[in-house]
Amino acid sequence: MTNTPRHIPYEEEAQLMADVVNFFVKKLPHALEMTAQRFGEAALSNAMVEQMEAMSDGQLAEIGVQRDGIPKLAASAAHIFKFANNAAVKQG
Repeated sequence: MTNTPRHIPYEEEAQLMADVVNFFVKKLPHALEMTAQRFGEAALSNAMVEQMEAMSDGQLAEIGVQRDGIPKLAASAAHIFKFANNAAVKQG
């Protein structure tokens, strides 16, 4: 006979329930917050692209952007929005 701890009835089920509660209380809200933040960043990038695409080539030239560079600029801006949001969260 080995000296193993006595099996407590429903021990696995209790641990599973604790894991489920932990997920809904701690992990899910954080994941939802991060998803909402990413949607916000995407909305800002989309608005920027729409506004820039509506500009004339002359207006784009005034701000140093070529029409075919708009997608790359929007992708770069999305990263900047992400860094700005992260910095704001750390300060707040």
